[in-house]
Amino acid sequence: MSNFFGNMLVTLLLLASAAASAVDMAEPTGTGELTITSISIGSEGTTIDFEGPVENYGTVFATHYLQSVDGDRTRGTITGQARAMLNDGGMVITPHYGTFTRSGPKIQIYFTDATNTGVVNFVVWDADVLTKKVDLKYWEVQSAN
Repeated sequence: MSNFFGNMLVTLLLLASAAASAVDMAEPTGTGELTITSISIGSEGTTIDFEGPVENYGTVFATHYLQSVDGDRTRGTITGQARAMLNDGGMVITPHYGTFTRSGPKIQIYFTDATNTGVVNFVVWDADVLTKKVDLKYWEVQSAN
């Protein structure tokens, strides 16, 4: 019987540990509003450039390459880079790797970034290619070293 209680205690401790490190998706760490500044269409994919203010990151400049995985070009992968010019003159650099979905002119982009400062974020961008507006939210997954 004591083995049962010992196993229960270990299970509860593991569950509590996992819950403590979980990301709270109810409230993003930060938001931003980007503008699409350029779209270049190729036979294999599309390159989109973005810029604009992002909470806690100053002005962000990013390039994403979207490559479809289906004939309708409604979903696929993204790779990219971003540079954030902080208000104090510093710069944050990060690669982007993720996926996208598209419905008409609206593209939802999901990716993670791993910044040169040690911060890791999960990021969601809602882009409209007709209005060239992008609303973004990010959740910090790991704090700086």
